Amino acid sequence: MTEKVGISLGINCTSTMWAVHNNVRKRKEDGYTTCPFDIMVSNYVGICECIKDDFKYLCDENYLELNTVSDTETIIYNNKYNFIFNHESPGHANLYITEGWEHGINHFVINNYENFKKRYSKRVNNFKNYLSDENNTITFIMTTWEKTDNDLKELKEILHIKYPNLKYNFILLNDPNGKDYFIAHLRAMRFTEDDEELKRLL
Repeated sequence: MTEKVGISLGINCTSTMWAVHNNVRKRKEDGYTTCPFDIMVSNYVGICECIKDDFKYLCDENYLELNTVSDTETIIYNNKYNFIFNHESPGHANLYITEGWEHGINHFVINNYENFKKRYSKRVNNFKNYLSDENNTITFIMTTWEKTDNDLKELKEILHIKYPNLKYNFILLNDPNGKDYFIAHLRAMRFTEDDEELKRLL
């Protein structure tokens, strides 16, 4: 029996919220297991490279940085894929309080990101399990700005190599917060005017 599974491919939590609201993706209480791109700030180029690398460097502390963005917030940043892990970052939206992080504000950064690695290793395994199950048809949801299915050639080629039997489709959303908001996310991930992903929007 074919199972339809919705999975976010970023670039932020908009894709996840839209998918749940529109019944494209199950809620956790209905059996969904969290995947790596659900609540981080990601980008198309990084997603392609990350899947191509089999997520090898996603949690590698050699590529993880702690960057101070305000008096109350420091972000975890992967400088290989240009990802921001805001939902695990110290001080972000006081999540350490509202979610009751066991070790307080630095729960995900202590001991060389030990708890961060545990969390994302599980999410990567969930992602791989979904895509490897030939009974699943995957709907990937991606928030972007004026991309079309024709712009996803590289990602499709990577998916074909990594998961040759995968049945899938894409839903592409324009960021509901607007073009400038989308560009601000790219800049926060250190994209510059020399990067095609940003250049095409300027």
